[in-house]
Amino acid sequence: MPPTEIIPRLASISLAIVGASALASCMGTSSNLSAFTQQVALGGAAIPEVTAATGPTDDGSPAVPAPAVVSSAVPAPAAGDGAAPAATAPAAPLDAISSDQIVGLPAPPAEVDSVAVPKPVATAPPTTLASVPRTPVSNRPTNQIMMVRTTAYTHTESDHVHYGRKSAAGNTLKYGSHVRSAAADWSKYPLGTRFMIEGLPYEYVVDDYGSALVGTETIDIYKPEKGTMNRWGVRNVPIRVLEWGSFEESRRILDERKHVRHADHVREMLNEIEKKGRNGSISLSPTGTSA
Repeated sequence: MPPTEIIPRLASISLAIVGASALASCMGTSSNLSAFTQQVALGGAAIPEVTAATGPTDDGSPAVPAPAVVSSAVPAPAAGDGAAPAATAPAAPLDAISSDQIVGLPAPPAEVDSVAVPKPVATAPPTTLASVPRTPVSNRPTNQIMMVRTTAYTHTESDHVHYGRKSAAGNTLKYGSHVRSAAADWSKYPLGTRFMIEGLPYEYVVDDYGSALVGTETIDIYKPEKGTMNRWGVRNVPIRVLEWGSFEESRRILDERKHVRHADHVREMLNEIEKKGRNGSISLSPTGTSA
């Protein structure tokens, strides 16, 4: 090869070697930066300095050393003769680092003044209808609230359609703006008993009875239509008796019907009234007049 061509060729090879060395240096730097990041995360251990050099070229030219990578790591202490390999520098103790210097550390919870926190105030449980004291009907109190189970009925039901709007007392069932009819066991709520349901403006009078009511303290409220009857359903309500009816008049009417077939409920009410007269719970005269 002529000498005039050797020099440009060597210059081109030198430039290529320098470029390759620079590329290797960049790769080494990237690796060192990654290692440095890991070491800082682990507590700031020292990262050894890394240098890279290219090997001999293909045409026998001397190797061109790559520029050294300058490391910012703290150098580890050198190991003595026969000593163990040098250990990395210990991480800084956590108590020596201020919490303000640590990114992402949650703020400590604020102190709570136990004196300033309002204490829950104990309150009495609300009064419910079920907690209202029940008064036995046999004591016949007036103007006292008693909890009573109530249902509803109408004159178009199958067991009442035969009587139409007539009550057991013989009068027309009432559903007025002031007085309304009700049915009950006459041995417990005798004929003519007047009461009011707390919260309603009506006065109810017991002038009817029903076979399903005998032996219970349930009161059946009269409704003129099935729609209003169904809306009433079954309710436990507080009632206030204004005036107790006549056991004597109840006994007189029942006694007249005691021989009617399928009138077991009539006979049961009559027997209960007479039993109360014998034990002194109510006052009955032998002649059928009030004592």
